[in-house]
Amino acid sequence: MSTNALPEIVERELVKYASTVAALHAGAIDPDKEFKPFRLVHGVYGQRQGGENQMVRIKLKYGKVTPRQMRVLADTSEKYSNGISHITTRQAIQYHYVKLDDTPALLRELEDCGLTTREACGNAVRAVCGSPNAGTRSDEPFAIEPYAEALFQHFLRGPLSSSLPRKFKIALSGADADPLQQVNIQDFGATAVVKDGKQGFRVVVGAGLGSMPVAPCLIAEFAAKEDLVPLCEAAVRVHHKYGDRANRAKARLKFVLKARGEEGFRALIAEELANARADGIAGRVLPDALPPANPTLVPAVSGAEGAWRKLNARPHRESGLAVVSVCVPRGDIPAPMMRALAGLAERFSEGDVRSTNDQNLVFRRVAHQHLSALYSGLDELGLTRSAHGMTDVVSCPGASTCQLGITLSKNLAKDLESRLAERGLDPATVGGRINISGCPNSCGQHHIGTIGLHGAASKIGDKLVPHYALLVGGGDEGAKVHFASLICRIPARKVAEVVAALAGWYKAERASAEQTFAQWLRVQAGAGLDKDVARKAREALKARIEPLCAIKADQLQESDLRDIGADKLFTLDELGAGECMS
Repeated sequence: MSTNALPEIVERELVKYASTVAALHAGAIDPDKEFKPFRLVHGVYGQRQGGENQMVRIKLKYGKVTPRQMRVLADTSEKYSNGISHITTRQAIQYHYVKLDDTPALLRELEDCGLTTREACGNAVRAVCGSPNAGTRSDEPFAIEPYAEALFQHFLRGPLSSSLPRKFKIALSGADADPLQQVNIQDFGATAVVKDGKQGFRVVVGAGLGSMPVAPCLIAEFAAKEDLVPLCEAAVRVHHKYGDRANRAKARLKFVLKARGEEGFRALIAEELANARADGIAGRVLPDALPPANPTLVPAVSGAEGAWRKLNARPHRESGLAVVSVCVPRGDIPAPMMRALAGLAERFSEGDVRSTNDQNLVFRRVAHQHLSALYSGLDELGLTRSAHGMTDVVSCPGASTCQLGITLSKNLAKDLESRLAERGLDPATVGGRINISGCPNSCGQHHIGTIGLHGAASKIGDKLVPHYALLVGGGDEGAKVHFASLICRIPARKVAEVVAALAGWYKAERASAEQTFAQWLRVQAGAGLDKDVARKAREALKARIEPLCAIKADQLQESDLRDIGADKLFTLDELGAGECMS
């Protein structure tokens, strides 16, 4: 039982949730028509294994998590789940294998420590994301966190927030050059800018990934700070009013943008902005001043710690502080590790920890004199690998738990990390990211990976073989988003060989040392060129890759017929209807 007095609205909500679970077991409500949408709004999502197995998603607003909350996550993951806290590509935490009957107690324990699952799933305004670097970089004009908090509070349990045609995603960034921002793949994205000496936001609306990525519509090159909440409210109202409620496959806001065109879409936003203001929706300028930028270089040391500092520590905007990235393999944090990380954060980072959209953690206020002790602590946990690079692979859970998953994407991520390291791929010289999704729906954000991969099934002869579609050259780069180009399909067990070859070709053939891996791949794929020229470029790259991964029917081994890490033959028998479409 709770020992804290929760807000009345939260207490009523938890009581109703528990009584609704009881009503389900009593047969008083329909499990699909009534209970499913109800539990989704509370962040409880059906799992591939069916029965009592549930996934529970926990919002971390703009990725922020305190050491106390980390310890609660550790405790509840052991008590109710498989002991793993999984970081998602939208900075949330997911538990898997939770029994439905345990969810009322779990939700209460989370609310007791200031964490919520409300509107983390379903047709709702989801978590408000914010770059984990926000407030630490020298190129940020002001703090975005107060505005992220204002948006979070405005929409949590809002009148439209859980009755939308489909989900609605929000993200804020403090700077275009921030590699951990992702404003251009959201329904609503805002970046801190300065124009004519005034501070405000550049606002984009209507983007999304899924199986068909759509770039956002620029709504305002410059919007006053006090206009941020009303503008986002307007976008939510457009989604609520014009989103397709008859066809779930076309119900995201991006389809309203595609149907109306940019000018028509801007007109809808303007109309609903006027309505929101008439209804009294207003924002304000918040206390958002940052300390003057006075960064100092991270002190260099020799050996393994020196290599770690070069890759994972960078200057904070405040003198004498560093921002440290903690590489969390595939975003999975076992409970004992979570407790240890909470202790390290208290000792060495003033308790300031953020989750990232590439499934890592960031310690944001580490004094230079504490770097060696922090390194030792992370080394004991096995967490000193390079973060955010090619050997730190991003992956959704895929077929391990998701009903839509085709392949075991996390197993491929683990395989890639080890095999690329064995091949000597150096993340310091081959920049970029690998993003893997278990199906075409892009939960692993394969459309914005330097190398993107999504699960697929193809026959070789008469045998069904797990494959991955290869996409190259993606990236959200602040002022512009690049969606990766589809090249070909690769048997799952050949992916590492192809990725290593692409990295090798890049190092040998790049136009200059300044040309990034993503830029080189875009050239190879003909990105931005005439349609026919681009098609020929992709075909040429495909022809270059195919000899590395082609398997003839008479060459198939039994291992080729099993997904990576699987102990049985690959089939599509367990595919189901994903509840993200419910």
